[in-house]
Amino acid sequence: MDCMTRKENNQDFLNLSGSLKIVGIVTGVWALSFVLIASLVYYADHPDFSIFRTYLSDIGDTSGWPQIIFNSGTLISAPLRYLILVLVVLRLFNLGMSRGIVVFILFIGFLSSCGTVFMTAVPFHIAPSIHKTGIALYFFGTVFLQIMIFLVEWSIKQIPRILSVVSIITALLFIVFAILLVLSLKGIVSRDTPVFWEWMCFVSSITWVFAHSIVLGKPGPYKNKNS
Repeated sequence: MDCMTRKENNQDFLNLSGSLKIVGIVTGVWALSFVLIASLVYYADHPDFSIFRTYLSDIGDTSGWPQIIFNSGTLISAPLRYLILVLVVLRLFNLGMSRGIVVFILFIGFLSSCGTVFMTAVPFHIAPSIHKTGIALYFFGTVFLQIMIFLVEWSIKQIPRILSVVSIITALLFIVFAILLVLSLKGIVSRDTPVFWEWMCFVSSITWVFAHSIVLGKPGPYKNKNS
């Protein structure tokens, strides 16, 4: 009976890690694809396109195909990202994260995902308050999530340190972008100053998805050389 239980638990573990790897890679490729396609379509009519001058939100606010591709891709990505978060958190739970932190992180992640939907589905010119609420939920939710996950990953010695490093770098990039954006709105820095950092937030988010999906997507516990 004990042998059968261990076999069933191991099978569940393999399904979880395998699902994380597949969903993570598919979501990462999807996000890269729709942003690249939307950027190319945007570039066709805006040859001055640059990651130092063009916000991702500029693409989403451009009427026509750039807006359709970017916003549709973002809306589809929101539930996929939340699914990845669920799988990552369950994986961390198997490696020692407490049940209370699991619930708390998933709640914050849900709010952040809702923020993505709000700011994408409701343009600023239609409902400024809802759009701004979505931005706040998404950015603050992401920063809080990444810091929480960093602390959890750093505390579990079996997890490779690279994952906690990726998590904290993602949080820091979002913080830098948020600060520069506020300074830009106040006229302290130019409008273009935060642009590059928004793109870096996107790159770090995709890196986080791929890193966690590939590393935590491997079946079996991890062994840290220092443990």
